[in-house]
Amino acid sequence: MNYQNCISLSMNLNELKRIASAYVEDSRRLDISELKTSLLKTEGQYTSFENIEKQLDKLKLHDNPVVRIITPILLQEYLLDEDEFTSSCKATEEAVLKYEQSIIDESNNFDYKSMSKDFSLLKYVFDVAWEHENDISVDEKNLIEKIRKYLNITVREQNMLEAKAGRFPTKGNVLHTRSDIDIARRTLQSAGILFYIKSSDGIPCDIIPEEIAQSLRKYYDIEIRNYGYKQLIQYVTKVTKKQYFIDILEKYNNSPNTATVDVPQNPTVPYLQEIVLKTIKPSNLIGGFSPRDGLDCEVLSNWCANLGLSVSGAKSALVSRILEYYDKLHKIEISSEDIREKYYKVYHELAKRDLTYLRENGLISKDLDCEHYFEKATDYLFEVLLKNKPLLLTGTEHPDGKLSFNDKYILWDNKSKETPVNLQDHISQFDRYIKSSDKAVSVFMVIAPSFTENSVKECVKYTLTNDTLILLITADELKDVAELWHRHHPEESFNLGFFKQNGRFEKSKLLI
Repeated sequence: MNYQNCISLSMNLNELKRIASAYVEDSRRLDISELKTSLLKTEGQYTSFENIEKQLDKLKLHDNPVVRIITPILLQEYLLDEDEFTSSCKATEEAVLKYEQSIIDESNNFDYKSMSKDFSLLKYVFDVAWEHENDISVDEKNLIEKIRKYLNITVREQNMLEAKAGRFPTKGNVLHTRSDIDIARRTLQSAGILFYIKSSDGIPCDIIPEEIAQSLRKYYDIEIRNYGYKQLIQYVTKVTKKQYFIDILEKYNNSPNTATVDVPQNPTVPYLQEIVLKTIKPSNLIGGFSPRDGLDCEVLSNWCANLGLSVSGAKSALVSRILEYYDKLHKIEISSEDIREKYYKVYHELAKRDLTYLRENGLISKDLDCEHYFEKATDYLFEVLLKNKPLLLTGTEHPDGKLSFNDKYILWDNKSKETPVNLQDHISQFDRYIKSSDKAVSVFMVIAPSFTENSVKECVKYTLTNDTLILLITADELKDVAELWHRHHPEESFNLGFFKQNGRFEKSKLLI
């Protein structure tokens, strides 16, 4: 979401005042309308890389150690890796705590004495700084930061070194509290970096406007998000051998101003993939560290062709094209082994045949997959969320789904289209399904992205001579019903009688 949209959607006066305090004069005296106007006028100051860089440099040396520690975790490790750079406030807090716990867990196996880097010097400085105080002062933090960079030690390695000494994220390896995270959140808002909006469901969310996010990525040297990078690494694994990863890590170690990576003898491919993900920039992995490194132009060109991208241009252009493609991939997380859940997550995109989005995210390989996966997602919706298992379909000509309703059936058909569905174009097909059913059909549901105005008249016309109702329901409406029901009645079956409507679906008739 861009900066202007973030401002227009912000409705919390206190949050807006806090954000405005970064660059808007007399922000405390302004009402919400005046604040928004002022924030829109000062957009350039909020999105300026130079201003953002200064703010982040200040936060590194903030008086409050809570802010110093949590800021890079919240921004670099989490929000900049999220779709649309957005997360519910609760999920943000959980992610920060999860990261801190992961550092503590990894530190148990962090044998810094056997590694090639000079961790002993940094540890000595830490020990001196902690000798008389529980917290490190701003001056000590500044010195440690300079020594860390001089020794080519990563921030994550520094955190593990601190955790091993029982000092990360706080003394005794005690995790920060949600109140601590909120202090960091408010500080980032006051710096004009982090914004606050509410989702359509009224859930409070942390968001970084995309213009600010791009500057933050530049500051933290982030090329693409982790999800996309993992998919990219998988493709490189298919077109290369294990030695390619070993060679690229060796070239990385020989590059100036880079932290040395210790690679064990005969490492496994998954181990190499993990090291590459954490240490090698995507552009270096596929483009190399010199014109002769990396994948050759033929491999890159074929890769672009497979992704439906232009295959022309120099090697650098091919690399940029590939990185841009993988950076746009969206995370689709599923909570079960049911593959249908993956398709349900993109129900809206399948319904409206957003082929570009579906291809970019590796969800379809051919156009026909769109219709097929739309059907599978609807199966999942009825079976898992509404607790009504679809019946087995037989024969060669049948609707996309069938449900048992008392002594009758409810049938449905999915219509994945880029334009509104006109029922008249399909009513003869649906009539055949209804007439060939071995039981009476109470309702025939048509699930589509949208419908023409004339479609409602066609429903009325059909029911004048038939006992079956024709219900026109959009994919978004059906998904809203399913999620609302599942949220309030997770273990109960949805009463399919609510679908006994003729014409366009009316949500107001539900009793949930």
